[in-house]
Amino acid sequence: MAEKTSKKLVSIIIVTYNREKKALACLKSVHKIDYPNIEVILVDNGSRDNTIKIVRNQFPRVKIVALEKNLGLNTGKNAGQKKAKGKYIFFLDSDTLVNKNIIKHLVKLAESDKNIGIVCPKMYYEHPKNVVWYAGASINLLTSRTKNHGCNQKDTGQYDFVCPTQFAPTAYLVSLKAVNQLKSHNQSLFMTYGDTDYGLRAKKMGFKVMFCPQAKLWHRLNQKENTQTIRELGFNAPLRAYYFARNRVIFMKKHASKINFIIFMVIFFPIFTLYISYKIIAYKNYKFLAPHWQGTIDGLKYLINGQIKNRWQ
Repeated sequence: MAEKTSKKLVSIIIVTYNREKKALACLKSVHKIDYPNIEVILVDNGSRDNTIKIVRNQFPRVKIVALEKNLGLNTGKNAGQKKAKGKYIFFLDSDTLVNKNIIKHLVKLAESDKNIGIVCPKMYYEHPKNVVWYAGASINLLTSRTKNHGCNQKDTGQYDFVCPTQFAPTAYLVSLKAVNQLKSHNQSLFMTYGDTDYGLRAKKMGFKVMFCPQAKLWHRLNQKENTQTIRELGFNAPLRAYYFARNRVIFMKKHASKINFIIFMVIFFPIFTLYISYKIIAYKNYKFLAPHWQGTIDGLKYLINGQIKNRWQ
């Protein structure tokens, strides 16, 4: 493929909620990107801090979509998408720092094959910076367990090859063709499993989802915190404990085969419920226990009545 960089417009959509300092740091890194044709859209999910005011002062060219209350990560992405004009959309979480050439590499790979719908960058921890957090991902549609390939490994080039992946958390570039066919992120999931659902739906539609190791970013996580605290479970707020439990049921009902879903509900769902409860108690983070069990109960209610009611902050 020719080395010439595409000049197609890329819309970068960043959704944030009460992350003033992290959102500003993310925007500073985005504004160093060397790709010649980007627009930046910040969706604020009803933050109670000074995010909007400061962004307007420091980054006047950023388009701001201000939601009145926290409607969830997926609704925020959809709101930003409605304002986007790009031939590609780069969905980016606000707790990240990107390499300046990230878009160039993502677009180059996307342009190499018309069947590529999503391209995912390599992601590192913020501390230590050379330890991988994501080098592709997979999900087991029997157990519901997701796995970031290469997670917690020092990067020695062992993942420096382009390959298919199932989805990407945190950041992914999507072609306009895929965006139009996928239409939107699943707002009923609010947060958690939304990116997984998006990637699997893309693959079911025949799009390729690819890992691009040359494109890099740093997820603002500390490896020690992510392996030795409640963050190990993906919890950084009680709300996430609720949605992890509830959305696991919704996601598996949608994507697993009937037999796999039955096995999941009879065996693995109870095991995970008890195991996560044990870990919450072991870490002495008791504030996560009630949301975890409420999410479990609401997941079971969903199976009975098919109704989904998001509990937002």
